[in-house]
Amino acid sequence: MTDHAVRPARARDLPLIAAIEDSGLAMFEAVLGDLTGDVLASPAPSGHERMSQQGFLLVAGDPAIGFAHVVDMESHAHLAQISVHPDHARRGVGTALLEAAAERAATKGHGSLTLTTYADLPWNAPFYARHGFVEVAEDEPRTAAQLAITEEEERLGLSRHGRRTWMRRPLRAHRSTAELTAFLPTIDEAPRDVGTLRAVVRRPAVGEREVLEVGHLDVDEGLVGDTWVARGSRRMPDGSAHPDMQLNLMSHRLVEFLAQDPEREALAGDQMFLDLDLSHDHLPAWSELHIGGPGGAVVVVTDQPHNGCGKFIARYGKDAMAFVNGPEGKPRRLRGLCARVARPGPVRPGDEVVVVRPGT
Repeated sequence: MTDHAVRPARARDLPLIAAIEDSGLAMFEAVLGDLTGDVLASPAPSGHERMSQQGFLLVAGDPAIGFAHVVDMESHAHLAQISVHPDHARRGVGTALLEAAAERAATKGHGSLTLTTYADLPWNAPFYARHGFVEVAEDEPRTAAQLAITEEEERLGLSRHGRRTWMRRPLRAHRSTAELTAFLPTIDEAPRDVGTLRAVVRRPAVGEREVLEVGHLDVDEGLVGDTWVARGSRRMPDGSAHPDMQLNLMSHRLVEFLAQDPEREALAGDQMFLDLDLSHDHLPAWSELHIGGPGGAVVVVTDQPHNGCGKFIARYGKDAMAFVNGPEGKPRRLRGLCARVARPGPVRPGDEVVVVRPGT
């Protein structure tokens, strides 16, 4: 095999992984000076440790001369480490590993690949920028996993050597603001009084989604088997689950347009997707949605706002986040709405959804 050949790591490669990463210390010391006792000089994680994490490990060469470690996160893939032994530097090995990692992450269904790095070291942020990564704005929302990574870097004191930055590379084309604007007439054609339930999605654990043929709504649990109760809410003083945020409902027309792939629709994180006008004008707070005919389940639209977050950006792009939370998106509730169960019962894709507005 040539130095540039990239393949999944095998058991025989794992003892080499830490040594490859540790060999890069000299590059840092050439710029930063003696790093004895510094966290950058700490022994690297073993190949077995990296292999045990959810994600994948790629190596270049046989025996391995470089590797890329990618971790699966709830909303995207994260490049935890890429290293090439200095004896094989400047031969395109790092680029080959990076491109292979991006391709593998895209194949697994991820919409973006992120990383953290030093903004000003030439083989860090400038290298990644040449390969399609862009810095993530400081004020952009972060996922819980991203915040944990940043907090750990701060605890270790990595910033003493220079500014640390998040970077992202889209792995699939996200919808642009112009495309979203052009799609608004389709959104506005959604039924206003009688719509259709298109999908029911349960979140049994962080990062997991189950598309259901039949969901069961419960007054106390929300969608049975979902983690609404366990997730809690920052809007409650004690961090408990917010009773008016049992369910998140979103326009199926919009999520279908954003996802561009049925397999990616459930990533929005909402439990129910409807073909229905969800706008404030046509579905004011405390409206009832009667699902599945007389005697079926009933959910009540609440006044709690449902806003986009860091996960939404990672899945569908920054333009989508700005649009759904902007002047066109807010009145239409394009990010969706919050609801609670008023009457329990089964719900199925294809069920009729009848709107009963307050005072009707």
